[in-house]
Order: sequence, then C-alpha cells, then structure tokens
Amino acid sequence: MCNQSETMSMYSTPYDDVWKTIMDKMPHLLIPLINEVFQEDHSGRETVTALQNEHMDSAAEKVISDSYLRIRDKHYHVECQSSPDGTMAIRMIEYDFLIGLKHAKKKGNEYTINYPQSCVLYLRHKESTPKFLTVHVNFPDGARAQYRIPVIRMQEYDLDEIFMKGLLCLLPYYIMRYEDSLHEINEDDEKLGNLLTEYQEIYSRLWTLKRERQISLYDVMELRTLIELLVNYLARTEQKIREGVIGMGGRVLTFPHDTVYEEGIAVGEACGKAWEKRETAFEMFGDGFSCEKVAKYIHETVDTARMLEKEWRAGGK
Repeated sequence: MCNQSETMSMYSTPYDDVWKTIMDKMPHLLIPLINEVFQEDHSGRETVTALQNEHMDSAAEKVISDSYLRIRDKHYHVECQSSPDGTMAIRMIEYDFLIGLKHAKKKGNEYTINYPQSCVLYLRHKESTPKFLTVHVNFPDGARAQYRIPVIRMQEYDLDEIFMKGLLCLLPYYIMRYEDSLHEINEDDEKLGNLLTEYQEIYSRLWTLKRERQISLYDVMELRTLIELLVNYLARTEQKIREGVIGMGGRVLTFPHDTVYEEGIAVGEACGKAWEKRETAFEMFGDGFSCEKVAKYIHETVDTARMLEKEWRAGGK
C-alpha cells in the first residue's frame, strides 16, 4: 500500500509521496488509468473526488489507503505498490470490505454491501507476478465467492503507450525501469545520451499536451517536480544522470513554432530574456502559482517575482 505521509520526503517513502501527491493534487490524471484497467469510458472531464482518510475500523484505527476515489456514481480503489507483496490480496479484500461497510445499504432487516472496483499498481514486477489477485471465500452454509482484482504491471508500458493512453500518472516512475543499470548508464556516454533523449521526449510531449490544452501548466510543472524527485532519489549517486535530466527542464522545450506563451519556462530559461520570463510569470500567476514557485521556475529571486506579480495584478497581463 502507498502509505500516507504528511510531507514529501526523499528519505522515507518517495514512491508513496509521489502517489499521494497525484491523488491530492492531480486526481484527474488517474482517470485514464481507470479507463485502461476497468474498461470505462470516462471522458477525463469528470469531477474526481478523493475519499482518502475517511475510513476507520471499529477501534477507530486508521487502516484505509490514500487511494480511494469516486467518479460519477462509481467508487474505485487503486493501490500503489513498489514491489509484489505476498499479502496484498488479503490486505485488499480487507480494505475493500471496510469501504463496503462504509456505504452499506439497509432494506428492512437486510444489508447490502457493494465492493468498489479495485486494482493494484505494481511499480516493479517479476515474470511470476500474477495479472490478478484472487481470494476464495467459503461461507459456513456452503456458499462460495471469489474476490478477484486486476494487477497493473507498470513496467510493461513503454513511453509511446503511456502517452497514447494518457497514463501520465506513471511518468514519475519511469526511471524505475532503469534502476538496475543506472550506474552503467551514468558511465557510458552513449547510454546516457539515450536516456536523456527519452526524458527530452517526455518533457516535449508534456508541453505539446499543454499547448493542445489537454493538460494544464500546473500539471506539467507538478509532473516535472515528481519526475525530478524520483530521478534524484534513484540516481542519487549518479551525477550525470541527475544533472542531465533535471537540467534539461528548461532547455529542451524550445520549439521554433511555439509562441512565448506556450514555451513559458523553456524559452525564459534558455534565452534568459526578461520579457519572456515576464510572460511565463504572468501565465503562472494566472494559474494560481505562488511567488516562490514562480521564482524557482523562471530562475529569478522571490523579490523579482513579487514585482512581476504586482505588475500582473495592475493589468500588465
């Protein structure tokens, strides 16, 4: 289970922190994943309500995951696991039973419990990792039930498929497919170049989606932050990889046909022109970003960002 944490930390549970951030700040990015797993037809414009932290057992002990949400009138439970866990099937049926109890319906003297649609996302997997988790339940009266939920094996999705299916919530974890060979990549210029080209493509595709208004500037920046978090964590001893991936954020997004409004940070950082940084800052203020975050992404001081904010509020936009 991706455990809850109050703040993001590179030193405790970075995979969990990334998942919780997506759930809290960008739950709409889970809609394509739900469509993929459960063969749903959500358009992506639906309101996604995260229902984490609301379930307690009889002893008032918090046991339910931070991966429970509602879209339309359906409830979904998506757990994120860094590696296969032999106890996950039992834990999932327990969580889902408690979720069902929360919404139990009574008619006369009888109750009906509806389980949510559930799945498990494994960030790593083995060949032996099953595609479904199964629990057989035998009742005293001879009745039998089968609890069966699908498993998503993240590393089976390559970059083209991730973007084709809109599975952007998987992008921060993309570096994990290389974790066993990061040192080798760091020491080999050709392999390093190939890896950096992939990340250049990731950033470029995200900005294309932003230009096409399929995702917001906020989505692009938050995903970039989460990508950098896990690259920093997994490649913490591999300086070339870290500096290459994180440093490219501003320079690889420059396209000749882009307008200043669309290029944003890329042009501002690559060209260092104050007026381009100004346009980037105005767009970010319009999307609700703080002066501190604006300053970070246009590589200026907070005081400069505050002056730009005053100009923006005065009608400079």
